[in-house]
Amino acid sequence: MKSRKHIAAFAAVAALAAAGVTATALARDDGRIRSDKMIGVPLNLTGAAGNIRGLNGAGAAWAIGESEISVKSSGKVDVEFEDLVFASGQNTGRNTVGTMRVMVSCLDASLQTVNAISEPFAVTVANGADPGGDADVETKVDLPSPCFAPIVFVTNPAGVGWFAVVAL
Repeated sequence: MKSRKHIAAFAAVAALAAAGVTATALARDDGRIRSDKMIGVPLNLTGAAGNIRGLNGAGAAWAIGESEISVKSSGKVDVEFEDLVFASGQNTGRNTVGTMRVMVSCLDASLQTVNAISEPFAVTVANGADPGGDADVETKVDLPSPCFAPIVFVTNPAGVGWFAVVAL
């Protein structure tokens, strides 16, 4: 149901862009859009099968607990999450990746994909009974103006595979 909503929203944004309307998805309220519904990469979307706007799914499935995401039109991005952990393989239920990045993907005024990636940030790693996978990052990325149909990813340290995603 939610994917239909996103497809309809994208079609509406594309129609506005084609008509020359310059309103952006990031111009609502205080210039910020938010979500608390990131999802981990499912097993069937690992690797190239999970490619979204040029970014492949991670090499293994991932799951995520609670999350909060906020993106401002200025490029300020706040991402907080808990329990971003492997959902398959030998480390299932644990995080062993101590550094990740945030990528915001937008469509610019000509509907070309622009992927803006953050500097690496620290994520807790599994330690004893603690599964790790927690982070709270405030960062800034260089977003196009306008930034239509933003998608926020949590990526691996190289920024070439996504662990978790939300379309805003």
